[in-house]
Amino acid sequence: MLIFNNKTYQINTLNPDTNYLEGLDCEQPKWVISDDSALANKIKSTPYWEAVTDERDNLIDITPIDQPVTAEDQIAALKSQLTAIDVQTVRPLRAIAAGTATDEDRDRLAKLEVQAEELRAKITLLKGGDKV
Repeated sequence: MLIFNNKTYQINTLNPDTNYLEGLDCEQPKWVISDDSALANKIKSTPYWEAVTDERDNLIDITPIDQPVTAEDQIAALKSQLTAIDVQTVRPLRAIAAGTATDEDRDRLAKLEVQAEELRAKITLLKGGDKV
């Protein structure tokens, strides 16, 4: 699991313990942990959290926190997640543009688009129905 500064994450089922974004001109993850670890499961089930780190800034646990209170705070958090999804589309889009895409690249891109659509729908609801 790749975990970014804004606490969004991406699961990499091929190499769950590596940063496959390394070397690409995109936001790099702050932490890399095993996809199937207890900590990864805790992160996936806790939408809002603060990091608990050791002296080397390694992620060792999380502390759940309350959801942002105002609609503006919630919209800002959702937009941050949309930005992280945009970054995650770089690799599969590059493969598609280069003609080297695999089914996994296309599946990943489709899953990211579904996630983005869900986030845009939530933002629309918080804005009172105005499209994003």
